[in-house]
Amino acid sequence: MACPNSPGQANKLYDEFCAAQGTPVQSIQSALDISPDLLEMAWEEAAMEDDESSDHSLTPDSFVELVHAHAATAMEKYLAWKYLQSDMSHIFFKEIKSHGRVVSFKAKTRKAVSAAKEMFCRTHEDDNEICFV
Repeated sequence: MACPNSPGQANKLYDEFCAAQGTPVQSIQSALDISPDLLEMAWEEAAMEDDESSDHSLTPDSFVELVHAHAATAMEKYLAWKYLQSDMSHIFFKEIKSHGRVVSFKAKTRKAVSAAKEMFCRTHEDDNEICFV
């Protein structure tokens, strides 16, 4: 991420991050142009990696690149990080922490996803139709 070159650019970036902190999941989905279907496809892609050395994990940057095939901007990375921490994303991915800090998200097994989806559908009002995916 390139640093802003002027105080005006820095203030603009700071204001964008401040505004994004309280953004609800539906707004994040809209801003990132991500649906529950795309989230599930990203999980399938991450879980399918055949390479044994692969840990089946995603970072916010790799998530945006996987879904949209372009490098993520600073704001897209932040929104993707918030989205991957949502209840809906926890159906498919679990947080990987290092020294108490979330560093990536690991794809869950098919069996774990099935159980998590069932529990999510029983406990959440589903406006995003994840229960029908």
